[in-house]
Amino acid sequence: MDVEPKILVVDDEENILRDVEKTLFREGFEVETAGGNIEGYRLFQEALAVKEPFDLIIIDLNMPDFEGREARYAGLELLARLKIEAPDTPVIANSAWDEVETAKQCIDKGAADYFVKGRNDEMLHKIRAVLGI
Repeated sequence: MDVEPKILVVDDEENILRDVEKTLFREGFEVETAGGNIEGYRLFQEALAVKEPFDLIIIDLNMPDFEGREARYAGLELLARLKIEAPDTPVIANSAWDEVETAKQCIDKGAADYFVKGRNDEMLHKIRAVLGI
């Protein structure tokens, strides 16, 4: 890529958003953050509307759903909407749970990969692999 890859990070935990944002920024990525499904989906649609889509989207699984209710797999609801509108945009799911079944479910629903929160080296490796850099 000739320009900095543009990444959207969606997570309802402010401290996680800031940590991931700082990590990605230090690595040369352009980063936008959203505090949940509704805000993340809005930013995604705005970027598409101005023909400046995100190169990658990172979504949390456990956050409020589109009705504002906390849900263990609300991120999968966002993933489904993203894949309908931009099927070629890679999405990486993350969670606090280190569970093979959770990772498998994300991949089955269209995620390019999955990582466990707090494992920033693993996250960066997966981002580079998905983006081909």
